[in-house]
Amino acid sequence: MTSDMDLVDLGRELSERSGKRPTPVFDLRIDHPSLEAHATPQQHRHVAHQALMRSYQGRFVLLPGEATNGSILTAMTARYDPGATLRLDAHRAALEAELLGDRVEAARRAAAGRSCATYIPEILATIRETPPGGFLGWLGEQPARLHDYRNFLIQSSADLLAEASASALGVIGEFGPPQSALFRILIDEFGFGTHDKKHSMLYRKTLRGFGVNEEYNACWPLFDTVALELHNTIHSMFQSPRHLFRQIGFLLYAETSYQVSTGQHYRYLRRHHPEVDATYFGEHAHIDIHHSQMMIEEVVMPLVDRFGADVGGEVILGAELTRAAFADADTHLLAVSQAFASAESDGAAYYAAPGKSLGSHGLATPDVPGDGAVWIGGIGVLEDASRLAGFPDGTTGRRV
Repeated sequence: MTSDMDLVDLGRELSERSGKRPTPVFDLRIDHPSLEAHATPQQHRHVAHQALMRSYQGRFVLLPGEATNGSILTAMTARYDPGATLRLDAHRAALEAELLGDRVEAARRAAAGRSCATYIPEILATIRETPPGGFLGWLGEQPARLHDYRNFLIQSSADLLAEASASALGVIGEFGPPQSALFRILIDEFGFGTHDKKHSMLYRKTLRGFGVNEEYNACWPLFDTVALELHNTIHSMFQSPRHLFRQIGFLLYAETSYQVSTGQHYRYLRRHHPEVDATYFGEHAHIDIHHSQMMIEEVVMPLVDRFGADVGGEVILGAELTRAAFADADTHLLAVSQAFASAESDGAAYYAAPGKSLGSHGLATPDVPGDGAVWIGGIGVLEDASRLAGFPDGTTGRRV
């Protein structure tokens, strides 16, 4: 297990590398001061997930949307310094084992003894027959739905503002015809070379409709622990070539489930927020039908036929890992929204759009709520911080 002091030391170095008032894409800071002050289990877990995400993001090419003060080369030299990157990455295996090990083992048990020949038809039928997730189903009846949906978009932005960048790491190299099929899917995600059609650009258009800052990592202070866990689970599969078949399991489940879930989100936006650009969700609901079939016919089954049942088991493990992570994120999002709604109805909270300076505010978690007021994600303010103790584990707030 990575100790609190290890994370504090990492945090200090990341803060120094970031410099003063860094632009979001070059900001490497994590909430290590909270471990110096509190060091509770939830504080530790959140900071550890932040450190793991910072490690994963070190593989991304990131540039600010506009020119910055000072030299861009100086900023990039600090952001991608090889020695400092290696020191951070040296903790990755321990962080993955600590934060994701139990989740992987649960998925391994769920995959045990199953074959792709029976698993794929079962999962397809299950996904297509499943009603909307609990969060979206509950949201349609809520008068404050705008704030809760904005929070959903913010929590999802850690991945979707650089959509398919993680999976791009899984197509380099040389592994036969399945590689070409995966690359064709990747091309679609990147807009087939047309920047305005790139899926991350379509997502930005949806964010604008809710007044959310669209710069990559601009919402970093608002990410809760469960959101980081979801994105780290995905990255953990794509960062290492040894997990190729888990990567394929992720894509099998994701491309199949997205064709249903994104259609539900598209219809939700058209009904409740018709002024918002919902192209991102409409495009996925259409194209992911094709992507799902490609995954089955051109990737999964040819590889199982070529290399045997062990490969199929690893594909199923990746799919089950993804299914559990998606389900947990939906359950958590609903629980946070319901807890906030309860506090608001008691006069202990109010809905509002997040401010721009929350990165300078201290971290709060349910096991150390503190006093005063706490900002919750993209939802609003708990005026009575003690109410945070009633929120689900994995919720985070910013002291105001």
